[in-house]
Amino acid sequence: MMMKRAILIILLFCIPVIAFSTPAFAQAEDAEAQKDRPWLVGVNGGLSLSAEIDDLEAIGMGVHVGFDFAYPLSETFALGFYLSLGGGFMGAIHPYSEYDRFYYPFKFSAGILVEIGELRQRPFLFGAGPCAGLGFVDMDLVLPWEIRFGRFVSEHVYIMADLTYGYSLAHETVYLEPTIRVGYNFGHKKKKDE
Repeated sequence: MMMKRAILIILLFCIPVIAFSTPAFAQAEDAEAQKDRPWLVGVNGGLSLSAEIDDLEAIGMGVHVGFDFAYPLSETFALGFYLSLGGGFMGAIHPYSEYDRFYYPFKFSAGILVEIGELRQRPFLFGAGPCAGLGFVDMDLVLPWEIRFGRFVSEHVYIMADLTYGYSLAHETVYLEPTIRVGYNFGHKKKKDE
């Protein structure tokens, strides 16, 4: 399982390198136009509702921070990645004992992020993270499956919603976490020699 995940992560980071080295992208537009395309270099923060629905039957809230990056390959498409870190608390609905009723989940995840649409306007954002990360719910290791979608609401501000489905390697825990994120794009600043 770890080997498959490592191969997947390596392939995800090789895609942009292969795309940039092909002559089609290099000759599509002149160098000046390529330097002027807007990049996504942003940070985001969000709130989530979390629920463990199989073993613990618990519900709670979480706080998340993240980093988003996408390099423009054309005027209407950018490809990159995201990183996210989050944690929170959950309370058991039917606790086993009065001393063991609160849990503190933690999650780190990564995935592919793309921008689709006119990059100078308000493009759409889509992301996916197939088990590229890990989480802990009541000391049980959970692998997160994530899907994200969103859109820029202004030149620098974007909003994303994501849904995480996590399952444990021990087949004991099923974890759901919808999240709303607000991000700010610092973008790529042109250097004076560019």
